[in-house]
Amino acid sequence: MATEEKAPAGRDSRFDHALLQELSALLGIDAVQYAKEMEEEEQREREKMQQGFNSRMRSEAKRLKTFATYEAYSSWTPQEMAAAGFHFTGVRAGVQCFCCGLILFGASLHKRPLDDHKRLRPDCGFLLGEDVGNVAKYEVRVRKPPGTLRGDAARYREEEARLESFKDWPFYAQATAPRELSAAGFVFTGSRDAAQCFSCGGCLGNWEDGDDPWKEHAKWFPKCEFLQSKKTSEEIAQYIQSYEGFVGVTGEHFLNSWVKRVVPMAPAYSSDSIFANEELRLDSFKNWPHASPVGAAALAKAGLFYTGVKDVVQCFSCGVCLENWKEGDDPVEDHTKYSPNCQFLQNMKSSAGVTPDLQSRGELAGLAEATCESNLADSAAVSSPAPEMAQGEAQWFQEAKGLSERLRKAYTSAGFCNTSLLEVAPCLATDQLLGCDLSLASKRIGSHVQEPVVLPEVFATLNSVMCVEGEAGSGKTVLLKKIALLWASGGCPLLNRFQLVFYVSLSSARLDQGLASILCDQLLETEDSVTEMSLRTIIQQLKNQVLFLLDDFREMCSVPRVIEKLIQRNHSSRTCLLIGVRRSRARAIHRHLHTILEIKAFPFYNSIYILRKLFSHNMIRLRNFMIHFGKNKNLQGIQKTPLFVVAVCAHWFRHPLDQSFDDVAVFKSYMECLFLKYKTTADLLRATVSSCGELALKGFFSSCFEFRDDDLVEAGVDQDEDLAMCLMSKSTAQRLRPVYQFLSPAFQEFLAGMRLTELLDSDRQEDQELGLHYLREVNSSLMAVIPYSNFFNYVSCHASTKAGPKVVSHLLRLVDKKESLENILESDDYLKHRPEISVHMEYFRVLWQLSPKYYFSQVSEHLLALAIKITYQSNALAACSPFILRFLQGRTLTFNMLKSQYFFDHPESLLLLRSIQFSIEGRKLSRLDLSVLETCLDKSQAPTIDQDYASAFEQAKEWEQNLAEKEENVKSFLDMQLNAPPDISTGYWKLSPKPYKIPLLEVHVTDIDAVDQEMLRVLTAVFSASQHIELHLNDSRGFLESVRPALEQYKASFTKCSISRFEPSAADQELLLTLTSLESLEVSGTTCLRDQLFPNLDKFLCLKELSVDLDDKQNVFSVIPEDFLNLHHMEKLLIRIAAEHGPSKLVRLIQNSPDLQVFHLQCNFFSDFESLMTVLASCKKLKEIKFSGQFFKAIPFVIVLPNFTSLKILNLGHQEFPDRETAEKFAYTLGSLDNLEELILPTGDAVHQVAKLIVQQCEHLRGLRVLSFYQTLNDDSLMEIAKVANSGGFQKLENLNLSINHKITEEGYRNFFQVLDSLPRLQELTISRHFTECIKAQAATVKSLSQCVSRLPSLIRLNMLSWLLDAEDVTLLTAMKERHPQSKHLTFHWKWILPFSPIIQK
Repeated sequence: MATEEKAPAGRDSRFDHALLQELSALLGIDAVQYAKEMEEEEQREREKMQQGFNSRMRSEAKRLKTFATYEAYSSWTPQEMAAAGFHFTGVRAGVQCFCCGLILFGASLHKRPLDDHKRLRPDCGFLLGEDVGNVAKYEVRVRKPPGTLRGDAARYREEEARLESFKDWPFYAQATAPRELSAAGFVFTGSRDAAQCFSCGGCLGNWEDGDDPWKEHAKWFPKCEFLQSKKTSEEIAQYIQSYEGFVGVTGEHFLNSWVKRVVPMAPAYSSDSIFANEELRLDSFKNWPHASPVGAAALAKAGLFYTGVKDVVQCFSCGVCLENWKEGDDPVEDHTKYSPNCQFLQNMKSSAGVTPDLQSRGELAGLAEATCESNLADSAAVSSPAPEMAQGEAQWFQEAKGLSERLRKAYTSAGFCNTSLLEVAPCLATDQLLGCDLSLASKRIGSHVQEPVVLPEVFATLNSVMCVEGEAGSGKTVLLKKIALLWASGGCPLLNRFQLVFYVSLSSARLDQGLASILCDQLLETEDSVTEMSLRTIIQQLKNQVLFLLDDFREMCSVPRVIEKLIQRNHSSRTCLLIGVRRSRARAIHRHLHTILEIKAFPFYNSIYILRKLFSHNMIRLRNFMIHFGKNKNLQGIQKTPLFVVAVCAHWFRHPLDQSFDDVAVFKSYMECLFLKYKTTADLLRATVSSCGELALKGFFSSCFEFRDDDLVEAGVDQDEDLAMCLMSKSTAQRLRPVYQFLSPAFQEFLAGMRLTELLDSDRQEDQELGLHYLREVNSSLMAVIPYSNFFNYVSCHASTKAGPKVVSHLLRLVDKKESLENILESDDYLKHRPEISVHMEYFRVLWQLSPKYYFSQVSEHLLALAIKITYQSNALAACSPFILRFLQGRTLTFNMLKSQYFFDHPESLLLLRSIQFSIEGRKLSRLDLSVLETCLDKSQAPTIDQDYASAFEQAKEWEQNLAEKEENVKSFLDMQLNAPPDISTGYWKLSPKPYKIPLLEVHVTDIDAVDQEMLRVLTAVFSASQHIELHLNDSRGFLESVRPALEQYKASFTKCSISRFEPSAADQELLLTLTSLESLEVSGTTCLRDQLFPNLDKFLCLKELSVDLDDKQNVFSVIPEDFLNLHHMEKLLIRIAAEHGPSKLVRLIQNSPDLQVFHLQCNFFSDFESLMTVLASCKKLKEIKFSGQFFKAIPFVIVLPNFTSLKILNLGHQEFPDRETAEKFAYTLGSLDNLEELILPTGDAVHQVAKLIVQQCEHLRGLRVLSFYQTLNDDSLMEIAKVANSGGFQKLENLNLSINHKITEEGYRNFFQVLDSLPRLQELTISRHFTECIKAQAATVKSLSQCVSRLPSLIRLNMLSWLLDAEDVTLLTAMKERHPQSKHLTFHWKWILPFSPIIQK
């Protein structure tokens, strides 16, 4: 017997570690590591939760109810979990057994919840069949009384005697106190928790917390004399009226039911599969292979049904699958061998557990003869006829019982259970949809509150006239047939209160047909088996013990008149009616209804349940299906109705070799299913799909997902046509006019893509022009990549030889539109239906702001991949290739693109590319250290501010802590990523030999110490296919040595090497010196190259670019060999050295480099600066100069400055001029540098004095894009910038940096803001100050700033640190931002991050 002892809190793994390695490749993560971390986190959650027996969850119906908020993405259904003893905890995806306390997180695709339960808690009393108080979901509390009460029945008239009988009252029912039960007249029977009234003999069980014994007594046995002696008639009536469910029902309805169970009783956790019926199992073998040596009858007898695949059969009870049948095999023996614990096998030889057929109320009367007879005499005429009953009454009673028997036989027949949904694939097993619980919600007429309900609740509340409404194919027919089947099989005691259940298909009935005629036609299959008169008498007698299941209601005028009367005059007949109606037609009968049941979207777990049942032999395909939808959560709801999953099943059966499983495959299968289902009206369906496609396309491009009648009429859609409602749904609740939606936003996109292809493929000129019009609506690359990516994916699956090239051409042209983001449409309406893409939109926006080059690179690849997909899907390779080849010219692609089939078919296209990027990244994560701020910033300088401006400062520690948490998440994510070598078995890599080589391979290595042999193999193969190779190494000590064989073999191909943030070993340097073809060498963040690499630079005879940024204090040029200085190829020199003493080797190197274009020098001392400037002046191609450090001498520089006629970038931001005269000469010279695009001005008092002159000279620089003044402006020179801009200067300026100009007053800023009016391309404006020089801006200044920003149409970033803004200022700027042309992208940066807090002034 079960006890309340707590179950051990051990670890309960839910992962099948044998499959984790395979999953790693599919998911792209280390699934083993992921599983380990998940289990540790789940164990921590498990330890917090209550363990042991939970009496509140022993009811299966209550357990089922807890899953109302359960995540739909699961491989287990709520009914499976509830039947296995689990309830939903609400903590993540945790479920817990009510009996043993086992807690599981997540679900296994390969195992049922019952399997995991048995594996992890084999000693669970619930599983062992012990009496732990489990209440099956369809069970009722009314019990058949035992033969006699225990002991002397007369003594139970005393309450103390009754109380004494409860001494062995089960532990699980202790919430209902024995004293309360005995006071209400109950005696414990000794069987489970059954208690019987000593007076009326009524027996009740399933006692739960909160039950009132008096209320239960009054509800189920209201005529009890003891009850009536203790409670007034008003109290009894109040008890009955307040009872939830079972209106007008008493215990007699269940005790005298004619329904008996037709299959042996299974344990509590067994499936309620309809294949418990042997006839249905036998019917599943219609397509059983004739050559099989084992007969269908023997297999069905052994509890097995045919899955429709090869010779695979499955047990309806334990779920075991058997195949490969041979001559002489015994199905029962093999079943027992592989599933010895199968409950069906254990019960097969005995049917002792069937529910007795109680036909006589005399049985109950004999149990309590002193009181029971009078009670039963007043009950409704539902029991067997008494001897004195009139002959006419006996006749209707016998006819009713006979009719009930024939109906039960009809409902358990294979013909009834084969639903029309499955006719598209006859081999589909018939029970899969009937075995699923639909997602239901209930609402009383007149109430706006809708609550989720489960089937047991529905069955308990069946009363008067109710309807079940849903979309086309949502499962209305399935639900009604399931109710009929459950009633007929006796497997649902909740339905036993109905003596007759009539399932009627209204679409198959004629208007003038009588009810008897309809039943004979549809169910009884024999004419005149029941007459209209006798049927009318039976219904009048049985009243609410008759249930009508009316399927396919359209409108009142189209149903038979006899049915119309039943609906309209239900108050007189008092029968129960449940009407199945499509949601678009439900309003027509609302005034007759008591309750509306609405079928919600078909849960994803039901789809998996069905697919697992049918395709247990192909779990790989099912697993891939689940992974795809797991990675694309927005698509999980596309299988909105059972018809979708039926379509998928049909497709998988017909095309077993087609491994497609994504959303495209689902939608295509659904459309294919519709055309099979409506094959007699295929032309009409085709026209309906086309017109709905037009509506979908128009709505999609206007971000419209809800439509009115007028919209449908305009698109040519007949809203009353059944076919249209297979694609759309109609809703009228709480609306005056109906609203239409497609079955899901993704399905609308699918139909829109189909229609666009149809238009572009048309021979009619107007159709083609309309298609091109829609195509041109996608006018930016970001639109194609993010909001419309799914749409183009759907277009690709429909693409034709005519449409494909048009779409490809348009997509690839978008990349060359270097549009600003202000031209990119973002529809809030669209994002409302696709919220998951907003994150991607934000990512690309930020990417565009930080690195436009990288943004366009990423977007280009997305569009190229899409274009290639459409090219092949449309079989238009020849027509599309010219567009693709033109696109590839001069581009850089990532390595993955070479896996495309296109580069196998056209390897010559590689020659058009600039380069291919190959990236190898480790899992290290560099943490930003803000402690340096504490050494750089003086805490004594902390600003003093009012409380209103405290938000202008943030604590560095808090910011660093938030950053650290995010970094931890990033690190965890990186740790999960697989570092598997890239695949080189597809696309271009299938070619052998390679007819064309990669023109330039860029290898980027980050945070890698070494590579394994597999990666070395891949690198060797990739190097062999590359003409030139660039090697970029960042924090990757040991990498060079690990790839030595590949480097040595292809050393002549390396043209560039970049080394950063690690110390190459002597062996590494030696290896680098063998790469004599290097044209570019970059070294930074290291100190150990002076001993070997730099003394041998003369070995690099082809070197053109040299970048040296070392951490040591010595001059690297001191060790450079003399021969290196004689090279004539240098084009780029970026040098950071401590000092240069004596005759400069750097000067000699520049002197021998006439083609020098870029020169950066950071140095503290340079003895021969004049010579340096002289040789630089001779470099006529010099375009970029940057000087940093104390070596700079302004006068020699200013003298030679006029010689730099090709200069585009001049950066003197870290320099100062000594006097005004030199500064003036510098200013006048600037005006002659016509090609200058970026100017970072020096600081100092001298520049401050001539700042106004410099601004005036800059007016001549028509190509200037970047201008920076640092610590040099005052009010007058600042105003000069505005004047020059307003007079036509700075028209190409994109970045204006005016930071740390503390001599500018607030009034100066205000005047500047008021005057500045013409900087059309300015994207970034900086007016920041030091935190010790804060500006407490007046309202007028902030208003002027706001107005100024509104006049800068391209501005996307305003930096204004140390501007103290209060709440009103922030509100004003925010309001301006919302009206700004760049409202989606404009950002303000005005908060300091400091290692100390400001001083708040009270």
